[in-house]
Amino acid sequence: MDTSITTAKKKILSSEEYARICQFINTYQGGLAIDCELEMVNRIFTDVEPLALICILQSELFNKSRGQHWKHEQRSKHLLKTYEDQCHQYHDNGLIIRMACVEGMTPIALCRLLLQEKYELKQRSQISRLLKQPHLIKDSCLGANVQQCVYSDNQEGPITDLRRRIVGEEYELKLKQLATEAGIHFYDEHDLRRMGYDKTPDIKIILPFLYKGCIVNWIESKANFGDPKSHMWNIQQQLQSYCNRFGPGIIIYWFGYQEETSQLPDNNIGITVLTDFPAREDLVFMELTNPAPIDDKASVQIV
Repeated sequence: MDTSITTAKKKILSSEEYARICQFINTYQGGLAIDCELEMVNRIFTDVEPLALICILQSELFNKSRGQHWKHEQRSKHLLKTYEDQCHQYHDNGLIIRMACVEGMTPIALCRLLLQEKYELKQRSQISRLLKQPHLIKDSCLGANVQQCVYSDNQEGPITDLRRRIVGEEYELKLKQLATEAGIHFYDEHDLRRMGYDKTPDIKIILPFLYKGCIVNWIESKANFGDPKSHMWNIQQQLQSYCNRFGPGIIIYWFGYQEETSQLPDNNIGITVLTDFPAREDLVFMELTNPAPIDDKASVQIV
C-alpha cells in the first residue's frame, strides 16, 4: 500500500514569489520557452502549481513579444535573408528554431515574419492558414521548418491555440459538474444567450446562495493564473458588467492567483476571487419548502 503523502502545490503567490518567477522568465537564456518551462517546473519553483508557472510564462512572453514586435518587424528583410543564406548550409528542419533562440523570439512569431516578408502577405489570416497547413508553402524547406516550429512552440500556433481552448472548455465543464453536484440550479452561457443577454458569465445561479456570508449570483471560470493586471482587465471587460446586471458573484482562477488580486479595491463591487469551487461547508442555500396544510403560501427557508 502506498503511504506517501502528496504535498499540495502552492496556488496563491505572494508579490515577492511572483516577482522572482517573472524575473527568472525575463532573464532566461537557455533556449525555447518549453526549456524555460521545464526548468521552472522541475528544478527552480518545485513548490508552485505547475499550471500557474505555465500561465505566468505565457503572460510574460506575450507582453515581451508585444513590446518588441515592431523592432522585429523592422528587421524582417534581414531575418529572411539570414534564413535563406543559411538554409542552403543546413539541411535539417531546425534552422528557424535556432534563429528564434538567438533573436529572443518564439518560433511561430519568427515564422510569421518570414512568411509575411517572403510572400508579401498583408492579412494575418493568410499567414495563419499557412501555419495550419504548412504543406501549402511553396518553398518545401521553409514549409518543413514551419511545421517543426508548429510542433515545438508551446506559446503560439494552431496546436497551442487548440490546447488552450480545450483546457478552457474542460474547466467550464468542471464548474458545471461541481455546481450540479452541490445542488445548485443555474443557467449556462447558451441559456442566457437564448434569453437575449450578450455578456454572460459561465453560470448564472437561478436561486442565489451565500458563500461565507456573501450573496452569489454568478460564477466565472478562468483556466489561467490571476495576476492583478489580467484580473483588472477581466473586471473591465466582463466582471463589472456581470455585477451591474446580476449582482455579486465569484471568479475562479483554477491555476491560482497573486495574493494582491483578491485584495484589489475594484473587487468591492461584488467580486470574490477563488482558486477552486467553494467548499460545501461554506455554502448556505435557500430552498422553497412545501406549503403547510393550513397555509396556501410557500415559505422561504435557509438550510
